Amino acid sequence: MPRMLAKAWLLTLALLLLAACGKDKEPTGTPGGGSPDDAVRASLDLLRDGKFDLYWRHALPPADFATLRADWTQRNAAKEPIAPQDRQRFENGVKRLTEPDAEKKLFADLRPVLMRFNRDYKDQMPLIAGVAQSMALTAIDQDKDFNAGQKRQLREVVNIIAPWAQTVDWSDQAKAKDAIAIVVETARNAHLSTPEALHAMDFDQTMATYATAWQGLKRLVAVYGLSLEKSFDSASIDTLEKSGGSAHVKVTYTLLDKPIQTDVTLVLLDGRWYDSDLLQDVRAEHARLNRVPAPAASAPAGPGSVAPPVTAAHLR
Repeated sequence: MPRMLAKAWLLTLALLLLAACGKDKEPTGTPGGGSPDDAVRASLDLLRDGKFDLYWRHALPPADFATLRADWTQRNAAKEPIAPQDRQRFENGVKRLTEPDAEKKLFADLRPVLMRFNRDYKDQMPLIAGVAQSMALTAIDQDKDFNAGQKRQLREVVNIIAPWAQTVDWSDQAKAKDAIAIVVETARNAHLSTPEALHAMDFDQTMATYATAWQGLKRLVAVYGLSLEKSFDSASIDTLEKSGGSAHVKVTYTLLDKPIQTDVTLVLLDGRWYDSDLLQDVRAEHARLNRVPAPAASAPAGPGSVAPPVTAAHLR
């Protein structure tokens, strides 16, 4: 009996220790962060892992998340009718990617292109990459959906990717086979059918499709030596300023071993921290879709403030 009692006490102690160790770790997808650093870190981890449904649940206050889910079919709807030729092109592309022996057929079509590229264009890659870099930078500068900070960060990314692209052997047939296999597997797992079906997906279906595409993209670029996982894992987060209900956070990460910095402004609502720009974007889109006056840009709110009825561009 004493032994059994001792074992029971040891088991109880072990459970208490486990509970204490896990007490500071919030459940995945908990709305907001207990600190600005925690809020940004959780967002990065969820994005890295492709858990987009949990990302939105974490990134928005509960009322705004519920609104986002309710609005999703409208947000995801095609902006204008799909032209018959575009529908046919989409369906033909899906068929080519998902039919039996798609990998072999696609590589058979691509192989002569790779050989011609290796023969005629490989030495011109610096010029090709330079032209693509210039076009990308111009497009970023002219895009009205990005703010100044986002444009600066995108320009940095382009200026890092362009030199890397010049060093990659795009004519490597072994890598091409691996890349095709990943694209085909991703297309099959995404269960694509028609563009109308794609735009009619609800929130959960869309997030699952995003997750499939994201995992495929990470594997695809890794074939050519670009590790997105490494970039996410390299991120360091520093709160530069926290005053009342707002905070300014600096995020530094590496892309192809080159450092990039970005700033995030967070707001405190009901004791939790949220990305201010993201929150405002979601609310503005909700107002547009439902033809209601958009709320004024909210000033930093203190603890206990009610979130007025956020950036989603990278996931649209």
